Amino acid sequence: MHEEFRCSRSPIDVFTYITDFSRIDEWDQTISSAQKRSPGAITLGTQFSLIYTLGPKRIPIEYEITKFEPNHSAVLVGKAKNFTATDTIRITPMEQGCHVSWQAVVQFTGASSSFAPLVKKKIITSGRQTIRNLANALEDNYPLPRLSILKSIADTLVIPGVATFTKYGYTFSKKNWNPVTNNVQGQHMVITGATSGLGLVTAYALAHRGATLTLVARDKLKAESVKSEIVKQTGNGNINLEIADLSEIGQTIDLAKRLNSSGTPIDVLINNAGALLNRRLENSEGIETSFSLLLLSPVILTELLKPLLGKRNVSRVINVSSGGMYAKGIELDNLESTQGSYSGAAAYARSKRGLVLAGQYWAKHWSKDSIIVHNMHPGWAQTPGVEKSLPEFNKKMQRTLRTPEQGADTIIWLACASEVVKKSGLFWLDRQPHSIHLTKRTQESAATRQQLFIKLREYGDRFSVKLELGDESRGEIDD
Repeated sequence: MHEEFRCSRSPIDVFTYITDFSRIDEWDQTISSAQKRSPGAITLGTQFSLIYTLGPKRIPIEYEITKFEPNHSAVLVGKAKNFTATDTIRITPMEQGCHVSWQAVVQFTGASSSFAPLVKKKIITSGRQTIRNLANALEDNYPLPRLSILKSIADTLVIPGVATFTKYGYTFSKKNWNPVTNNVQGQHMVITGATSGLGLVTAYALAHRGATLTLVARDKLKAESVKSEIVKQTGNGNINLEIADLSEIGQTIDLAKRLNSSGTPIDVLINNAGALLNRRLENSEGIETSFSLLLLSPVILTELLKPLLGKRNVSRVINVSSGGMYAKGIELDNLESTQGSYSGAAAYARSKRGLVLAGQYWAKHWSKDSIIVHNMHPGWAQTPGVEKSLPEFNKKMQRTLRTPEQGADTIIWLACASEVVKKSGLFWLDRQPHSIHLTKRTQESAATRQQLFIKLREYGDRFSVKLELGDESRGEIDD
């Protein structure tokens, strides 16, 4: 099979995407799963493990890059039990974009050779469709996803809506996803809470794609170990560390000062740091820890980093929330969980909802600065935090919980996909926008939101930080 097409993208964009066979399942309908198996950057000798589908059969293929001329040509050889596939890719620069040539040769071995004529036509037809898919993916002109009618109905029925938080919701949604071909090499992305759980998975994925990362972590030794392993596995040495306990507002402010003093623009800020505490604690500043870590700190950090976000043509803020947010509304007189018996889950949910509301405000008022803000939640993912803080939930739901990779997928997509910048202020699960309320019980009025923002500004005043959040001179909050 030999197919050719023209592409409006640069040779480096095309070559980078095509030779990363760990993402081939995005555009090759015959591949059900793919992963990079060897450490380091993608280069000569890099190996990938793929599962090829042929009718009802699932066939493992081990691929290796046997020729690698950056941005020009590559040869990948895949070996399965009964055949060998050789893919030769050539990219030729043009005045605008490039020309792509793809030649695929399949050689059957042993007894399977007798079946080659029977499957040859099917392989060629399938291969041509695959290359058409690739050409379409590289055009990278996808619309912003919309919530399907089925899921929209599920959101209104609570129990079906919650069912989408499981791994089954992820699997169902994945069938309709578009490829992500946007090249993020060299983009500066800041990730808080980057040494475990969703943050760690996100860091690996974005480093693999070539982003320059600043990982914010509390434990220096753990952070250094994580950095070393990310560099080893991805070959990306552009990993910076910032050590800060984000439950302490003073340390959050110092972190923002250090980042601002560097002057390095931020393409993506991912507010991910979090913890679910089983007893009420206060930080050294006398502020309840859940509220400080999950709401006040990311609000202050985001606003203080706005100058760096505003240096890019388009930048992104991603707030990581929680499905638990759906269970709680804002309680203006209980922000620090001072009333009644303490519930870590309730404190967590209230703070996460507050962060989502802050994100919606920024989305509305920062769009003129080309700062796109989105909120998301990962569904129910099995992370170290869930195992430690919610052991009973983890035990009961273990069979239906998502992997950390499944939970982090939407974070990574929001950080990379081109279509994400077409609109700001949405709340995402599995790459689809959802309502921030499942029932009217948690819905807050515009006045309640404004009072929340006023209270957060008052906290900012304690630390001599002037927050824009809820500034009435910017216009009323929509109800």
